[in-house]
Amino acid sequence: MDIEKLCTEVFQDLQSFDIEDMPGIDLYMDQVTTYLNDKLKMAQRHEDDKLLTKTMINNYVKSHLMPPPEKKKYTKDHLIALILIYFFKNVVSINDVNSILNPIMSNQFGNQDDSLERAFNVYLEHIQSSETLAPIMKSLDDSKKMLEKLDSKDNDDLTALSFISILNYDIFLRKLMIERLVDSMNQTKSNSTSSSHKK
Repeated sequence: MDIEKLCTEVFQDLQSFDIEDMPGIDLYMDQVTTYLNDKLKMAQRHEDDKLLTKTMINNYVKSHLMPPPEKKKYTKDHLIALILIYFFKNVVSINDVNSILNPIMSNQFGNQDDSLERAFNVYLEHIQSSETLAPIMKSLDDSKKMLEKLDSKDNDDLTALSFISILNYDIFLRKLMIERLVDSMNQTKSNSTSSSHKK
């Protein structure tokens, strides 16, 4: 198993993600699912995995994660919202996704100045220029060094286990930070609402 090659391939797949080919016209549901399932294919683990379905999209609208379509048509802002939801929901709960996206959807969705698209492009630029792979590769090297002295036929498996444990801790730590940030956002919003009611 070539873990280094696997990590590099995953990172390159993610770096190749862009929205330059995003349709300039509003789309119907079938067109949305076709476009986004193709766009998110790099995250597909198994061939029959459904990345985004009509039911999911309808549920996101019902849960107020994004505004409903206009005359059954979805705009570019809807597509951006769906991509953000997809990335976020794989890490945090739907309630947290709602807390993160609600202010953005309320203030930026459908603005004539394309502010949501511009903000999303900044996010994509970060992904494409990010040095995220370097610390991941350092973690892999650390895993190998820790196991160098072991004389075991299972060295590959032990290296994989060690590396997965390090990655898992990193994800756990970042998830915890995200949750605390979301809680802080909610607390600030709650305090703001309480203050306005007292006036």
